[in-house]
Amino acid sequence: MNVTGTLPSGFKNSIINIELIVDSPYSGFEVSLMESGKFHSSKLITFSGSEGAMFDQSGNFFGGYKSGSALDLKVHYDYSRSGFAYYFEDTLIANNLDATGVSDGATDGSINAVSFKKHGNSTVSVVADGDARTSLSKECIGQIESRITESTSIADNGSMLVNFTDPEGTLTAGGFNAVRSESFWAKDIDFTAVSVWNDRGYDSPTDFRKRGATAITKRHVIMAKHFKLQASDVLYFTDPDGNWVSRTISAIADHATADITVGVLDEALPDNITPVKIIPSNINDYFNVRTTHLDIKEGYKPLAFRFSFEKKGLLIEISRINSATKFVQYTATVPSPFDNLSEALLAGTSGQPVFLLIDGEAVLVTSLYTTLTAPCYASFISDINDLIDSADSSASISTNLVVTEAKLPLTTYYNY
Repeated sequence: MNVTGTLPSGFKNSIINIELIVDSPYSGFEVSLMESGKFHSSKLITFSGSEGAMFDQSGNFFGGYKSGSALDLKVHYDYSRSGFAYYFEDTLIANNLDATGVSDGATDGSINAVSFKKHGNSTVSVVADGDARTSLSKECIGQIESRITESTSIADNGSMLVNFTDPEGTLTAGGFNAVRSESFWAKDIDFTAVSVWNDRGYDSPTDFRKRGATAITKRHVIMAKHFKLQASDVLYFTDPDGNWVSRTISAIADHATADITVGVLDEALPDNITPVKIIPSNINDYFNVRTTHLDIKEGYKPLAFRFSFEKKGLLIEISRINSATKFVQYTATVPSPFDNLSEALLAGTSGQPVFLLIDGEAVLVTSLYTTLTAPCYASFISDINDLIDSADSSASISTNLVVTEAKLPLTTYYNY
């Protein structure tokens, strides 16, 4: 018989006390400290018993047990290095052991559940104490997990707008003025800052859904420099009620080296269009990064939200998001069942925004550049503010606006 239970939080650096009572020496058992999520589980630390002998997850014998006797195990979990030490009856048995690997979808490595495979009336009691802050990766995947099921699909739930079709060269045809979809899997998140249409477009016949722009202040949008809009171009947003709002770009400013352009609008966006925040300049502190390559370790990579030009809400996995290297690296290959909301990046998708979903809010990471990389906006916050000033100057105005940097409290999110 296998039973599972949850701990009140996901514990990281911690001391975990396990008390076992086995009803018979001939009753085997297995107790595992786990990371468990809605669609995945991973055994991190495991102890087992068979015919009166006990073993750790490496198969090392460390003691015996008899019928009805309480067995006391104590685990010291070193989350930062994914290692542990354990004691049996207050005697140190082993130190510097490695926790087992994580499964697809495990993104935290914290201990939040217990699995007990038992026979008869054997019992287990687990008490944990330690650092229970969540990791940012766990937060991001949890925000997605809470909004989808195994049957969520792009066809049924992927589109933010209803009948948002190709206009085939006519500005007000196709999906122009499309309303918001009630079946969109992320409909409760505010994406009003994301432009849905513009009068420049791309391709022949022109598809006016192409070329992305995202509001970062009430007067400014950020774009991919290689696929940007120009001064005098009109772009459109949708408010929470599905009403379309248009603004004209007065002037633009290009970054000298990065694929970033900022445009200033002819007038402020209305109150119900909310500019997005940008990930903070210390964002890499919140991810478990390999020191040699600066990429995020396997099993700790966050899932991020991206838009296609058809305004489908899709998922990508981020393997590097580093303010030191100044770029974000990502892939459209994501673990099941999240792959139900993933597809290849198509031509014309450049400039569409990428977000981390944090506490119910979409926080801007970048705008798509290539199929693999894009500039990490956390590295360019000062530069983006300078581009705002430059665009203002070209438009002969002074808005005195700056981007808003998201604040991620260390008391909430684990800092590596």
